[in-house]
Amino acid sequence: MTEAPDKQVTVTDAREIACRYLGRREHSQKELRDKLCRKGIPSDVTSVAIGELASEGLVSDQRFAESFTRSRISSLTGPIKIRAELLKRGVGSGLIDQALAEHQEGWSEMARQWVLKRSRGDLDRKEKARLYRSGTSKGFTHEHMMKAFDRLRQDR
Repeated sequence: MTEAPDKQVTVTDAREIACRYLGRREHSQKELRDKLCRKGIPSDVTSVAIGELASEGLVSDQRFAESFTRSRISSLTGPIKIRAELLKRGVGSGLIDQALAEHQEGWSEMARQWVLKRSRGDLDRKEKARLYRSGTSKGFTHEHMMKAFDRLRQDR
């Protein structure tokens, strides 16, 4: 919705635009604020609209963090990268901790699955080093990668 420069954008207009975004997927409050500002909606109007949506439960950083985390886990992304991406999207550390805590026990298994998916044959020293570098850049910790390699060695 592109507004004419002389038309005053109301809180109702901002809410309608934000609801269209929310109809497609969950958004953090920061993401919505940024999108509305890029549309030229004044920040005071944006803040009021997002505040109303939040108080009505239509936008929730907690719900966004949980949804985002599930999505990244399905693509075998590790907790370090997920945390960084959520921080970039304006989600608070406490909400990130809650979203990641639900999956605390499964990170090493996800790293193992990721190694299996990316492995190019025997896990010799060179291949392990390649997978380790790649896995840590995917967001897994040293501990997750080492446990993944240990489990793979036990399985073979």
